[in-house]
Amino acid sequence: MGTLIQKNEIITDFKANFHIIIIGAGLVGLATSILLKKAGYKVTVLERDSELREIGAGIQLPVNSSKVLIECGVFDRVIAKSLQPPSIILYSYKDGKVLSDMKLIPDMQDKYGAPHLVIHRVDLRRILYEEAKAQGVHIRLGVTIAMAKTDLGNNILYLAADETVQGDLIIGTDGAQSACKELLTQRPNRTWSTGKMVNRIVIDANLLQNSQLNDLISPPNIHTWLGPGSMAVCYLLKGAFNIVLSRPAGDEPVFFGPRPVPIEEVRSFFSNWDPRLRKLLELGQDFQKWVLWECDDEPLPSWTHANGRFTLIGDAVHASLPYLAQGAAIGLESASVLSYLLSSATHPSQIPELLYLNNSLRQPRVRRIIEASKRAGEMWMLPDGPLQVERDRVFLEKKGEGYPNMLEDPEFQEWLWGVDARGGSG
Repeated sequence: MGTLIQKNEIITDFKANFHIIIIGAGLVGLATSILLKKAGYKVTVLERDSELREIGAGIQLPVNSSKVLIECGVFDRVIAKSLQPPSIILYSYKDGKVLSDMKLIPDMQDKYGAPHLVIHRVDLRRILYEEAKAQGVHIRLGVTIAMAKTDLGNNILYLAADETVQGDLIIGTDGAQSACKELLTQRPNRTWSTGKMVNRIVIDANLLQNSQLNDLISPPNIHTWLGPGSMAVCYLLKGAFNIVLSRPAGDEPVFFGPRPVPIEEVRSFFSNWDPRLRKLLELGQDFQKWVLWECDDEPLPSWTHANGRFTLIGDAVHASLPYLAQGAAIGLESASVLSYLLSSATHPSQIPELLYLNNSLRQPRVRRIIEASKRAGEMWMLPDGPLQVERDRVFLEKKGEGYPNMLEDPEFQEWLWGVDARGGSG
């Protein structure tokens, strides 16, 4: 910069020339890029896919997701593409008896200042992409990075055709199968099956209208059936009905990405469930499957490289099982917290300290959410027997210790949805 600069000296314009490279243009990467650009940084996003695609049709946006989308300045556009479920209803798998009806309208807006939404994943990604472009983020699609050649000493990335790009800070947001994580740890990611498989199908919403299934779309609640070792979550999207089924994976090996599954295999597994769910499955044609898996048996001690110029957020370091709908939510939180901390920097030398502070703020919260999601899945998929009977009794009588639905626990709900994660009290 021409002259010797003391560490504590304020450089008012350093952010405009401080180049942050984000690897991965998923929901978390795009949200991070928007918030860092708003903070004044020069931001580039590199994405392997040549076009914006999303695995899975629908996504729930709990309150803590909605708050970050408000911060990104995209909430009005998200609302326009979303539906707002009035309730989350839990049913017994056998006969469809209602076990719990947790009100989302108006409770979430009144308590926490933001609603609980559902939206097509591809719509949300497109909205974030368009906002990032509008903010001036440079986004490059179809980029292949030679991770093995990456020079972390100088933060240089090697692309195809011997092209190189250099950043003052590199942020990896490349998902649970993270090549950036392998670069940080210097070893392959370790993955193993949770023992559960997910089946997904999307049905034309028109097929449910004026039928015995109309009550599943009007009002557009989130419907969840709890069964032994398995469960089903269904909700209406704009123009489509989203069905996600969790069941034992058996001997299915770990694989990445969706694969087709025979229709009759799925229908046979759920053949003794609530007749309404069986009728839904009769409407489906193209079922997809993937194995729910976990990565690494111990959390990383640090998400940041020793050089203080390379860090990870999102599923790359805190992937969560889906049972509390918090996977994308905690990733968006992490985008908010990291950008908030970096916005406070007045000198480049402060960046490493802020990255380590981000680690210490985020790690306890995301670990608790990850563990809570596991416990929720265990509670909701109890095998038939005394524990399941007691769970259902507590649901129905509203008496007893604990909350079978953790989201109805006032203290946990306040901690999950009501805390500003940027303040560190989460």
